[in-house]
Amino acid sequence: MKQKSFLIIGFICFIGISCSSSYKKKGITTFVYDNENVQTQAQKEQFDFLFREHEKRTTNEIALVTTPDYNGNDNLVLYATEFINKNGIGKKETNNGVVIAFSKAFKTTAIATGYGTEEVLKDEMAKKIIDSLMVPQFKDGRFFEGLLAGSKAVVDFLDKPQNKIVKKAK
Repeated sequence: MKQKSFLIIGFICFIGISCSSSYKKKGITTFVYDNENVQTQAQKEQFDFLFREHEKRTTNEIALVTTPDYNGNDNLVLYATEFINKNGIGKKETNNGVVIAFSKAFKTTAIATGYGTEEVLKDEMAKKIIDSLMVPQFKDGRFFEGLLAGSKAVVDFLDKPQNKIVKKAK
């Protein structure tokens, strides 16, 4: 009887741990939201894998979103910032979310950050990534390549130990 109780308790703990991941808690099932259908399924999976592996290493959450409109916002940066907040991208205690947003319809891209992330991934760095790695690819119609180059640059930058996003003291 004692052994059976132990197994039941162990199973319940296993289920609790399995269900407590940040994806389940927030309802996040992917880090790729291709609302413009500019990516193949394999490309979406490549981005999702890149961002999940980065999260495992750092706890940072990065999402890629494409959109044909700004959903009532004035520009893509505001749309991306709203996307971070609405979808809970980033951990609450560190605000370590990033959204890489792209609109093929408006020919624009943006990188929006949570409050914690903006301490290390400043606007100047985001602009440099966009201008030097993404836009040249987009101009040649290589949207996947531009998004991938920008995504890898953000991941590589945030992977550096000196760019670790820390919990803010209250």
